[in-house]
Amino acid sequence: MKNSGKPVRYGHLKSVRITVWIYFFIFIVSILVLMWFTFSVSLEANYKRMKVSNIFDVANYILTDWSEDEFTDGNLDQLAYDNDMCILIQDAYGNRVYSYDMMAGNCLIHGFFTTDLYKYRALAKESTRGIYYTEVRNPRFNNEVLLFVMVLGDPSDPSGYIFLNTSLEPLNSTIGIINRQIIIVSAMLLILGLGISYFLARLIETPIVRIIKSAKKFGEGDYSAKFDGHGYTETEILADTLNYAAEEISKVDSLRRDLIANISHDLRTPLTMVKAYAEMVRDLSGDDPVKRQEHIGIIIDESDRLAALVNDILDLSKLESGTGELNYSTFSITKKIHDIMGRYTLLSEQDGYKFFVTTKSDFEISADIIKIEQVLYNLINNAVNYTGENKTVYITQLITDDDTARIEVTDTGKGIEPELLPLIFDRYYRAEKSRREVIGTGLGLSIVKQILKQHNFKFGVRSELGVGSTFWFEVKGRVTGEYSDNERNDNE
Repeated sequence: MKNSGKPVRYGHLKSVRITVWIYFFIFIVSILVLMWFTFSVSLEANYKRMKVSNIFDVANYILTDWSEDEFTDGNLDQLAYDNDMCILIQDAYGNRVYSYDMMAGNCLIHGFFTTDLYKYRALAKESTRGIYYTEVRNPRFNNEVLLFVMVLGDPSDPSGYIFLNTSLEPLNSTIGIINRQIIIVSAMLLILGLGISYFLARLIETPIVRIIKSAKKFGEGDYSAKFDGHGYTETEILADTLNYAAEEISKVDSLRRDLIANISHDLRTPLTMVKAYAEMVRDLSGDDPVKRQEHIGIIIDESDRLAALVNDILDLSKLESGTGELNYSTFSITKKIHDIMGRYTLLSEQDGYKFFVTTKSDFEISADIIKIEQVLYNLINNAVNYTGENKTVYITQLITDDDTARIEVTDTGKGIEPELLPLIFDRYYRAEKSRREVIGTGLGLSIVKQILKQHNFKFGVRSELGVGSTFWFEVKGRVTGEYSDNERNDNE
């Protein structure tokens, strides 16, 4: 794409594909780090909590069997085996009632700590719940074990004791296995994630790339380029918006070409006339005062036409650019209408035009009087240009609300086709010409549109084929009283 002759550098920007790939990669790495932290750091703490909870469950189970006289060696053997722990039950005097040794004499409660069990019995009796547990080291295997003691019956007068002993460190080999599995899973996830991220990046990038290609064609002047964003809602909306913008720009470009062609035509005609009559003054009528005066008059008229065209173009340019400021003042638009219509007396007398003005109330508004006068002139001149063979124009002021008046200018011409009504205020647009020559620059209605938009006044047009057209606009203000009877100028 062109950029005023300067090269466009994109090196400092990231493509969608790379950006998506990076963020997806960061997401995968974050998951892997979380997995490593969960298994390597928090696994041991969770394991110990589960062991403590499990040993409490086993003790409560034994206590229930003991209290309900359902205590059997077979039940406890299975319980000890299933939960990987040593069990020792003593009576109130420390005599062995039941014993299960998972470690062949290497359990603390069966071997090394047998002589010290009275200490733990005393600690359990002193506790409020009759329970005591602690972590101790097994000197035989140099590993951490959990030692649990529960008092049977009332702690102040116990009927026996339950000792449970389970290892807290079969964990090293388990963690080693898990770590190896994590490495394998992490590698697989990383490879899979990179593949998925690359695929997703391509998937997301594809409609954007299509839009960029179409945009490059459009930037090179191919207004037929279509934007295809199917795939995602956002890209479809973007493509639809760009297609709409392309259509509008294409219309503007077409209007620009028409404007240049029309202006060139309108400039060429009076210039040709000026040159031709100037040559006639020089070669033929220089010595004939009557013909010379006639030819010079034509030259002046054509020069005025040229000046009017240039002034209209300048006025429209100022209005569209917003550089022209409005000079607000309070005035009666009703009186302004009658003042303007008084200037069409000569047109009525010489060419037979008839103007009917209807204004029942005097209406005062705040606006730029020069600009509103220009609006009225342009609408009336447009009606004069396009009225029918009976050369009749109606100017009506209607009070539609307490603070709103509608000004209507109606001709009795051929009317405008419905599909052409939206175009009537466009620059240099002209409806089909009537049988006589249409006078004007073709910019009058565009100037009207811009002035009324600048004032925030509503405006529009309605038309019926074979009947005529009515151009209207609404102004805000107030009624200040009655106005004189309708003025009629029909040259009768």
